[in-house]
Formats: sequence, C-alpha cells, structure tokens
Amino acid sequence: MGRFRLLLVHEFKLLRTAVPIHVVAILQPTIMFILMSVILVFPTFDMQVAGPLGGEEGALMAAMTEVGSPIGLPYIRPVLVGWNGGQIARQVIRVEDRDGVPTAVQYYGLIDSNLVKNLRNRLTAAGLVLWNKDLGARGVTVVEHPWLPRDVPYAVYFGMAMLPMAAFVAASMLGAVLTAQEFEFGTIAEYRLAPAPASLILGARLTRLVLSAFVGATIMLIAVGIVTGVWPDSPWLVAVILLPVAVVAACLGMLAGLVIQKTIPAFLVALVSSFVGWLLGSAFGLAAGFSAGYERVSRFTPFTHAAELLFPRYYGIAIGTPWLSALVLATFAAAMLVLTAVIYRWRVKKQA
Repeated sequence: MGRFRLLLVHEFKLLRTAVPIHVVAILQPTIMFILMSVILVFPTFDMQVAGPLGGEEGALMAAMTEVGSPIGLPYIRPVLVGWNGGQIARQVIRVEDRDGVPTAVQYYGLIDSNLVKNLRNRLTAAGLVLWNKDLGARGVTVVEHPWLPRDVPYAVYFGMAMLPMAAFVAASMLGAVLTAQEFEFGTIAEYRLAPAPASLILGARLTRLVLSAFVGATIMLIAVGIVTGVWPDSPWLVAVILLPVAVVAACLGMLAGLVIQKTIPAFLVALVSSFVGWLLGSAFGLAAGFSAGYERVSRFTPFTHAAELLFPRYYGIAIGTPWLSALVLATFAAAMLVLTAVIYRWRVKKQA
C-alpha cells in the first residue's frame, strides 16, 4: 500500500505537466451542458405575427400563449411585428383572407427543415386551441396520462445523459495525454526498472483517472441540479453506475496513448471517441425512442446502459432491464481492463 500511495501521489503531481488539458477535460462537458440548455433545450420559441393587431391576430396570439408542455412551460412567445411582405430572416405569420376564410399563413426565411417542423407543430397546436373554442362542447379534448411518477424538463434528461459523458471525457482524455507523454518524455522505459510491479503502476494510473472522472461528473451533477432544480435520489448510486463507465474511459484513453504515443493525436482520438460514443448512446433521448437500427448500435456503447441505469435516479421509475445493463457495463470494464493490462505490459517491455 505504501508503494501504491507513492505512485498515486506521483500521478496527481503530473497535473503540473498538463494543466490546460485537465481544465478542458474536466470542465468542457459541464460548459457544453450549460450552453446547450440555454440555447437548444429551452422549449419556448419566439414566433412573429404580422400586424396590425386585429381581431383575428389577437385571437391567434392569445391561442399561441395557451400552447405549452405538460409541466407548464410555454412553447410559444408571440411577438407582434410590422411586415410588408419583404424578405425575412426567420419566420412570420400573417392572417390572410383565403376564399373568405381568415387563414394563418406562416412564411419562412433562411432556416433549417427541423426548425420549420417545430414552428409548424406549434402553429398547428395554436390552431387546435382556436378550433376547440369555436366548437365549444364538441371540441377535441386531449387527455395525457404520463407513465412517469413525475414530469421533469427535457434539460434534466439532457443533463442526466451528460453525466457519463463528463466522466468519460475526463478519464479518456487525461489517460491519453498522460500516457502519450510517457513516450514523448522517455519515462516509459523507467517503469521497466521500477521496484514496483507493472500491475501496481497501472493500478495507480487507473485510480487517478477514475478519481478525475468523478470530479468531472460531480461538477456536472451539481450544474444539472442548479440549472434544472432536479437532483438524483441517490448520488451514491449515481457514482456506482458511473464507476464502470470511468474505468472503460480510462482504459480507452490509456490504450490511445500506448498505441499512438503522441500527445495531440492521442488526445484527439480520445475526444472523438467520447463524442461519437455519447451521440450513439442515448445522448438526446432514450435509444428505444429512435429507430431500431440506432437502438441496436447504441447497445454497443456504455452510454446507453448508463443512461438506463441513471433514469430511475431522476425519474423515479426503472426502464429496460437494469440487471442486464449493469452486467454489460461490468463486462465492458473487465474486458477493457484485461486489454489495457496486456497492451501496457507489451509496450513497457518493448520500450525498455
């Protein structure tokens, strides 16, 4: 234990050799979450309505304010604007007379098809509000029966899905950089002469990387709680779920450093692998909610299984097969540990 403690202290002293990398690896996912929560996750859209304000425009804008999410967040913020029919940057709705019928016509500018879909859906919902008011008792009533015990904003899911991302980025990027530096500085050969066995040296590096992953994930967890006001029911269970994710990430980063042996390329491999795995692993919604092909692919990443295990910690209900997700994560971690140990011994022996 004395040797292990000294090796672990040495690992943390390496922070001085790569301070900017540590800052980026640990804080970047949290900064990304905060920015995307403000820019992309907030559900309220400004929708322009061309003036002057008449009876039809007023009724439409009033209906638009009634469109919202199940938890009460407004979907539309109507904005009255002056428009003469010229070019527009985004969108504008004008109430026109079409065959004697007041019709809300939405004009689009230079925006993408996904945004057009969202704007169209919101206008359709406002139209349904107006229709039901005209029909009175004969209107269409939509009753929602959520299967979750509580409704939470989408930002909560997004933050929950970024918890394993925060752990993965910190462990993989630092593992790649610190390991590649051993080759660039020539210190990898010294491990052959060290009085400690290779397994102890490797264990100290992995422990340091996992602890760094927990620092990044803890910062993310606090940020999600502050931004959304929702906290997991058991932070300790969150830590247990993230442990195999951190181990997989640490091993992946070390493997990148051992194979590539150059800091910048190894760093980029770890960064790209983290983001690709996260995007394929239920980053923006549970895999079951997307195509069957996406769901099958996502099962080969630790992120999907971690998201399914984290889900009840935030939503209060289990999904999928928890024991199977836990087994898959443990298998991922064990396989990566074995592979890393084999490659590490081979590289140290070859370098020496």
